[in-house]
Amino acid sequence: YYDKVDLDITNKEWAKNLSFTECNLWFFPYCDNKHYIMICVNIKAERFEVLDSLRHKDFKEYYKPMADRVVQYTINYMKTQFAEKTIKWERFTWFNLEKVTQPDEKSCGMYIIRWMRHWEGKYNSALTKVWKRIDLINEERECLMLDIILDEENLERERITKEATKYCNMKNKKKDLKERR
Repeated sequence: YYDKVDLDITNKEWAKNLSFTECNLWFFPYCDNKHYIMICVNIKAERFEVLDSLRHKDFKEYYKPMADRVVQYTINYMKTQFAEKTIKWERFTWFNLEKVTQPDEKSCGMYIIRWMRHWEGKYNSALTKVWKRIDLINEERECLMLDIILDEENLERERITKEATKYCNMKNKKKDLKERR
């Protein structure tokens, strides 16, 4: 699938105000067959980092072609914009995170979000093994959902909260009816 993805951001309107030279980490989430991985370009460490919560052993077979494409677009963009003299791309190495394994088959997206929040180019306390517990992942999933729904910029916030209130009232009525029987 990687060759069908349009990664060329040089002509995108939203990319015109980006200042990559001020960033040390650039995150590129990628979904392949319903599984998300993260490719991080770590400028400070001079590495291309692959963060995969299922820890596919054969990185070259699974992601290397797509990762190479993401990296090449990034390098081309940087060279055409402003960084051709400041970044020595030929010194960059590949790094594959192997310390994290998700406990189920459906939490990879939550790992991607967590990595974008907490990844500093190394395994750190915010990415501890404790987060392997499903209840903690689900708690984070619920908090994220509430953050999105209740955000003041959400144009659907009022409608969704009304529907949720109706749903909760309906559930409470059903519960009351069961208790009365």
